[in-house]
Amino acid sequence: MTPAAGGEIVVGVGDCRVAAPPSGFLSTYALGSCIALVVFDWKTGIGGLLHLMLPDSSIDPTRATTNPFVYADTGVPKLFRKLEELGCSKHSLRCCVTGGASMMADSSHFEIGKRNYLAIKKLLWRMGVFADHEDVGGNESRSVRLDLATGRIDLRKGASRERVLMSAGINLVGKGMDDARIGR
Repeated sequence: MTPAAGGEIVVGVGDCRVAAPPSGFLSTYALGSCIALVVFDWKTGIGGLLHLMLPDSSIDPTRATTNPFVYADTGVPKLFRKLEELGCSKHSLRCCVTGGASMMADSSHFEIGKRNYLAIKKLLWRMGVFADHEDVGGNESRSVRLDLATGRIDLRKGASRERVLMSAGINLVGKGMDDARIGR
C-alpha cells in the first residue's frame, strides 16, 4: 500500500485499535485466513480495526481472557464496546469485512478462513450491524487501510494494485441533513 501521511496506526494479528483524527490511518497487512473488521462512525469520525485469527475462544479460554482480539466471539463485542465508550452509535457505523482466505494448498479440513468469516457474519447479525462491503475468501492475502479523515477504505489483494473497498463518507449532520450519508 502507498505510504500513509498523517500518521498510521498498524494493527497486528490478534489486535484491535480505535482512533479518530488527527490520527491518519488504521491499517493491517498480510491478512490470510484472518479477518479484518473495519468500522467507521461517519458522525464522530472514529474508526476501529480488528484483526482476528480464529472464530471461537472455547479452544483456549485463558488466551481469550488475556487477548480477546484473537477470537471473533470475544473480539467483535469488545471492539463495539470500545467504540460505544467513545460515543459511537451502531446506527451510524459503516463496516467492512475482509480476509478469510484459504492460504494452504489443502485446507479443506480446517477451513479457518471460512469459519472466521461465518463467525463474524453471525456476530454482526446478532448485534444488528451489517457489513457495507466485503472482500473475503479466495487464496490471496489482503492488506486494508482506513482513512480516519474520510472513512475511505483501501484494499490491496495479493500483488494487485490498491483499490477502494468503501468510498469516503461525508458527514452532513449539522448542515440540515441529519442521518444523511453520501458515498455509500
